[in-house]
Amino acid sequence: MKQYVSWSEAVLVIAACWVVSALGYGVLAALDEPQLSVAPLIGLGLARWFFERHRCWRAAAVAGFAGFVMLFVLVDILRPSMSQYVAEALATGAAATLSLTIFTLVSRAGGRLHDTAD
Repeated sequence: MKQYVSWSEAVLVIAACWVVSALGYGVLAALDEPQLSVAPLIGLGLARWFFERHRCWRAAAVAGFAGFVMLFVLVDILRPSMSQYVAEALATGAAATLSLTIFTLVSRAGGRLHDTAD
């Protein structure tokens, strides 16, 4: 199933990632579990969404790499100035936002290229 991502769907998935990030890190902070992370849970949710709805491997590779880099760079930048939970929640949400934006752009561009090639 190779359909490009609509912007409304991308915004909905981005919002869901931010909600999971905020709620997840809120729960982890309440339980005082600093060694756990919500990022793998969001990653698994995005992987399931990818396999069920949008199998554009090129877009997934570019978006996954960009999100990975964004997550670790932002965590390193934000941790010294704020609590670990807040820094990780913001970095995870920002990484998911960047990944989904890139995934949407690349999949839409790929869809246009495939449409014009036929």
